[in-house]
Amino acid sequence: MAKEQDKDRVDTFIKRAKQFNLSFIAGITILFVASLITYEFFSMPVSPKLLLYVYILIGLSTLVSYGVSALVRKKMFPVSTQDPYWSYTAVRRYFWSYVLLCMPFGIAFLFFLFAGNLSALVLGYLASLCGLILFKPKKGDVL
Repeated sequence: MAKEQDKDRVDTFIKRAKQFNLSFIAGITILFVASLITYEFFSMPVSPKLLLYVYILIGLSTLVSYGVSALVRKKMFPVSTQDPYWSYTAVRRYFWSYVLLCMPFGIAFLFFLFAGNLSALVLGYLASLCGLILFKPKKGDVL
């Protein structure tokens, strides 16, 4: 009976963890769409050299965020249900992993606010979106 209750708790947790992942995806998508709507107000000419630096910064932040998220996934998961605070521990690990995965979009969004460049914003959005999809919760994350 206790094993069945644990399995139900784990299944419910994974379902909610996937919803948590979707909330991060929805959050960056809403910011992206709002940025597209306000593009006319923010657009400015940007130096190609500055744009190259921003692309490199977004690329490096993507590599760092994917690397750290993969390390978290490899070293800190699965979480055992034997720990009394297992759900808190797993959510905290998911949260910081998702925050790191949103870093490329955050950098691109800040650059969009200062310079209004749409191509960098799209690059940051796609990098973060792919990371959030790639590192979504799986059934084996909680045992």
